[in-house]
Amino acid sequence: MSLVVVGASTNIARVAQTLGEPLIFVQLPGSHVPDLIRDDVDEAFTLDFRDERVLARFAEEILSPRRPKAVVSVTEGGLQPAAVLSTLLGTPATSVDVVRVMRDKLLMRELLAQRAPQLSVAFADARDEDAVAKLFAGHDHVIVKPVSGTASEGVRRLDAADEARLYTDGNIFEEYVDGPEYSVESFSRAGRHDVVAIVEKGVAGHFVEVSHLTPPTTLTAGESNLIERSVRELLDALGLRDGPAHTELKVSNHGVKIIETHNRPGGDGIADLVAITCGLDWRRLSLGWPLGESPVDPRPRANAAAITYFTAPPGTVTRTTEPACVSDGVTVEDWAIEVKVGDVVNDLRSSRDRVGWAIVSGTSAQACHSAVAALRAQPVVVTEAVS
Repeated sequence: MSLVVVGASTNIARVAQTLGEPLIFVQLPGSHVPDLIRDDVDEAFTLDFRDERVLARFAEEILSPRRPKAVVSVTEGGLQPAAVLSTLLGTPATSVDVVRVMRDKLLMRELLAQRAPQLSVAFADARDEDAVAKLFAGHDHVIVKPVSGTASEGVRRLDAADEARLYTDGNIFEEYVDGPEYSVESFSRAGRHDVVAIVEKGVAGHFVEVSHLTPPTTLTAGESNLIERSVRELLDALGLRDGPAHTELKVSNHGVKIIETHNRPGGDGIADLVAITCGLDWRRLSLGWPLGESPVDPRPRANAAAITYFTAPPGTVTRTTEPACVSDGVTVEDWAIEVKVGDVVNDLRSSRDRVGWAIVSGTSAQACHSAVAALRAQPVVVTEAVS
């Protein structure tokens, strides 16, 4: 018997191998994860797991005879295929319906409007011209985003109704909510939702995430309690009972408003921040929960941690710098530059346009916050505009 992992990155494959189970990797064509296969222990199969007919044949012909213990994914594109395979095989998992409503922003809004309207915002399906016109008439600013988008791709703030004509089927319009933004990592077991970490988010450009800090420096104890209660209400409303969740929200003058949620751990290095400040291997727990993996003897390494993503003006890279010194009480845990001299940097329109990162830990959230500000102010990657 084995654990099936759908759509694993190289890093996730390494973590999965620590669970002590034979693994079956299910990958899209072109994946390099099979390079990590342990001889005589793991297997790898390449198929278009986005096609449910392909999944059904794969489950019947390949997986069913192997009798896997569970099917799991922690990557956005693998969540629904993993749920489909779990249903076909009868293994423990979040249901397909719950995964679908957490991935589809329009379905989520419609369900929240019925079950927890206090957590939601006004919205309109891009296909409904009357609803879109009504939304713009009632709000000065409106957000448009793909219904199933990720990585801040395609997220825009619109200030006039005539701009809506550029966005059609496949998009959702939402009331713009002012206020600070946070993400929440939670772990559920049999319908009980425990908040693991609240993370303060920094954004730039077209709402692209450029920093994450935990614990936040901008929340009162009352606001933290309100966030935790709101996340539990959200997960109950959507029907999540087991496993990890990553929820993005804002704290406004009208209370907590949900931006989106997913039944997976947060990306962008948030799992590393959880490991530092909570002492939990968040990736391993998120992969292993169907096998009974649960938080055990957490041992935090620092009071606070943050990740900042480096950005640069559009152009050709002319210079990159070495790790910088930061203030007392702060340690640089990781540093990476993903571009080299001669590469072209694009305008900052999604997470894919960032050029590197630094992870820091510290004695306090304020120390990490100051370190992030200092690093963001430095020209870590220098570019020259293309004439």
